Amino acid sequence: MSADEEAGAKKPFGKKLSSGKLLVDDPGWLGPLNALVWASPNSMLYIMLVVGTIVWYIIKNSGRSTGSFLGAALVELLLSTDNICLFHQIFEHFRVPREVRPGLLFVGTPFMMLMRYLLFFAMKGIYESIRPMMFAIGLFCAYQGGIVLWLTMTGQSEDEEDFDAESSGVVMWFKKIMGDRLMTKYKGSAFWVVMDGVAKFTPMFLVLIAVEITDVAFCVDGVSTIFMVDHEHISTIFIGDIVAAVMVRALYPQLAGTVELFPDLNYAVAVVLLLVGGDMCAGVLGYDLPPGILALSMAVLFALGMISSVLRGVCRVAEAKKDEATANAEEHQQSYGAVGK
Repeated sequence: MSADEEAGAKKPFGKKLSSGKLLVDDPGWLGPLNALVWASPNSMLYIMLVVGTIVWYIIKNSGRSTGSFLGAALVELLLSTDNICLFHQIFEHFRVPREVRPGLLFVGTPFMMLMRYLLFFAMKGIYESIRPMMFAIGLFCAYQGGIVLWLTMTGQSEDEEDFDAESSGVVMWFKKIMGDRLMTKYKGSAFWVVMDGVAKFTPMFLVLIAVEITDVAFCVDGVSTIFMVDHEHISTIFIGDIVAAVMVRALYPQLAGTVELFPDLNYAVAVVLLLVGGDMCAGVLGYDLPPGILALSMAVLFALGMISSVLRGVCRVAEAKKDEATANAEEHQQSYGAVGK
């Protein structure tokens, strides 16, 4: 085996592990939240578990149906777990740095809650009429799944060191419309920056729009299923759905970090996207998979991807620990040098 082949076997992907360097001097107002999640990836999930428990306790003491709350939350979790795979691929398509992704999902939460409110209350009788938009998004999911599968099988990857979104056709299309008012490089978590007295947008606001548009389609599918389970305790199932939807977003940091450390999980992401795309397109034609099938498939595929990464010797956990140790040593050395001065 040649030296090049050995290097390829040890590191099949040229992409460097995320270092968190973009969190330093982040000009965006979401910087502190991203720094918190980077330091403790489970922090948002723990917060949502506490919030969900408090909400359940309040509903129980107010005499409402806790069964409806838990049922709606469970259905939403089963149907939306695969959403994070689509969110992940949207971020990859726009080449969003991993460090700033959690804040982007957080800032879109109010819009997500508004759309669910409209579907549960104002649009209760006509939500079926907007299901066709799911077909286009389903095709996008399947297309992205095919791209991920092809890139993973061929061992191709892009160098994200500059975090430039020029490779995105969507960004360049908006660039033609907006001209110099749209930048192609990210500036931390900022949605816009002021340069020479002129406000210029970063690709972050386009990513936010893309994430929330796709979430609407998943929301339609989830609401229709929840109404089949319970259509009497509307306010209670709405609250359960919101808690579960926010909890799904809180799960994203774990997915992003795990995919980076276990390269074979890219195969799992690709297959899940293909399944989600096929299910969404089939749903428009009246053929829906039973609730929970996609969530179960995702769990099995992710387990296989992690096991495969370990067995093939491409797991990057040791590399991540080494990078962390090096960063801590450099930070300690800088602090010691500053004290010495």
